[in-house]
Amino acid sequence: MSNNLLLPTCPNGCAGELSKTNIVVTEGALRECPTCGHLVSSCTKDYYELSNQDWNTEEGTWPSEIDMKRLIKRKTRDIKTISDLLKKKTEIHLLDVGSSNGAFVSFAKSLGIHAEGVDPSEKAVRNGTDRGLKIHLGYLHEAAFQDASFDAITLYEVIEHIDEPQALLKECHRILRPNGILLIGTGNIDSWTRWIRKGKWDFFNMKEHGGHISFFSPKSLGVLSSRTGFVVNKIRTSSVKFYEKKDVPYFLYRITKIFSEILNIPSRFFNKGHQMEAYLVANKTISA
Repeated sequence: MSNNLLLPTCPNGCAGELSKTNIVVTEGALRECPTCGHLVSSCTKDYYELSNQDWNTEEGTWPSEIDMKRLIKRKTRDIKTISDLLKKKTEIHLLDVGSSNGAFVSFAKSLGIHAEGVDPSEKAVRNGTDRGLKIHLGYLHEAAFQDASFDAITLYEVIEHIDEPQALLKECHRILRPNGILLIGTGNIDSWTRWIRKGKWDFFNMKEHGGHISFFSPKSLGVLSSRTGFVVNKIRTSSVKFYEKKDVPYFLYRITKIFSEILNIPSRFFNKGHQMEAYLVANKTISA
């Protein structure tokens, strides 16, 4: 095995040698942890660093007008769930990690949340601060927040980019208040979509999704949580997809889209949706 692999062992802290799978992507065969079933990329450190530069733009991840409507629908639900778990509706202090130029920060503020963000992409952060948003430049540990600073932290499509997720979650645990909420949004490798699309699953595509190296299931996310001072309160999955629109003729795409909509309901019930949101509670009696 190459010494230049970014992830030579399970990033969740499991023992045992990673084994090659039959899931082959551009960077080579994905590897699997024998303990938690976690999947990791075979990319090199240099390739990973180059890939992550895709996010350093002024446009950041600010959505289009159409996508903003979808974002508002999903994030309204997320904030309601966070509020319910915190048992408070006002004076919620929230940090969005990997905020880019702050679309979610802006929306949370519009709902009365005390929201701020942190992101290492200089151009995106500058664009966000120009919009009047409070966004810190750098990685989370570099921001050096005080202990117990936040009621809630969100990690939307961030953790799949991280080569040391234990360190990230321990830092989140430190700056959360007792029973604070960490919301992690990422892809679900145990989804029907991943099984259907195999190596073509969009979360595996580093060309379109720069820096995707670490792929979670409810099981592997639970293992990581237990080792970093968190308790899983709720996992919610959604969405089934057979094809991307660009991959097949339009008629076939529309037919399969109907079947995917039918499967959406059972996918939520069995946690087989390919979008996963996990709500973790910071247990301050457990050392992170």
